[in-house]
Amino acid sequence: MLSVLTFRTPDEAVQIANNTRYGLSAGVWTNKGSKYLEFASRVKAGVVWCNTYNKFDPASPFGGYKESGFGREGGVHGLAAYVAF
Repeated sequence: MLSVLTFRTPDEAVQIANNTRYGLSAGVWTNKGSKYLEFASRVKAGVVWCNTYNKFDPASPFGGYKESGFGREGGVHGLAAYVAF
């Protein structure tokens, strides 16, 4: 499902994005790379994609926030739950 909403400021966009019980993933479409990086650091989602969606690096940890998951899967982070370091 894709929800497209309007916003007036980047702060309002972050507030809208974080105003949910879920936080598995988010997608941002922009032509300003610096704006994306700042937004991605503030939104509460397990993964934030820029100008694409559903692309994964198997070495990267994946998980969600709030009611969208507990912990991380993938990469070293996913193995940590099964081994003692």
